[in-house]
Amino acid sequence: MVAPIAYSPRTGQHHHHLRLYKSTPGSAQARWNLLALLLLFLQRHLDCVADRMGGAPTHVVVVPSTRSQAHPHPLQDLIGDRLGLPWLAALSNPRHGSETRTFQRDWFTVQLPVESVSVRPLVLDDTWTTGSRAQSLAYALKSAGASSVAVVVLGRHIRPEHVASRPLLKAIEDPMFDPARCAVER
Repeated sequence: MVAPIAYSPRTGQHHHHLRLYKSTPGSAQARWNLLALLLLFLQRHLDCVADRMGGAPTHVVVVPSTRSQAHPHPLQDLIGDRLGLPWLAALSNPRHGSETRTFQRDWFTVQLPVESVSVRPLVLDDTWTTGSRAQSLAYALKSAGASSVAVVVLGRHIRPEHVASRPLLKAIEDPMFDPARCAVER
């Protein structure tokens, strides 16, 4: 199950924040805006995600970045312990770099805690372009024994110059962002 919080057209403010929050030096304003968006979404819609998962998330993990191997990931650093869930670590296979745009069974490895009976990780991703990294991490989690996996994405990238994106961009042109509207319930 994948729940995108918001679209991120390349020319928009949200896209700008997603680029700046993990730059060096990072933008404090972008970090706070993204953190507020994520926490508001989870406050309003985590129950929707949990219903689809068959129970509340037991752990949280961030999709590793392909451009930087910073530890912790800037998104994990931003969230810290605010979710009250233990963090899982996902390790990237160095054979797959930033140019890889398709699902790879061996892209990530994850070790789940042995003492947990049912592990339901909440995967957090800052940006979704093709979805290949989030899908590959979800596969690694399921292969490691997770009972269910949910992915929450801060921004679904849209390229305005891409012809297939134009109908979507037109559809989202007028409606205001409504944090009460849940992608999971639609």
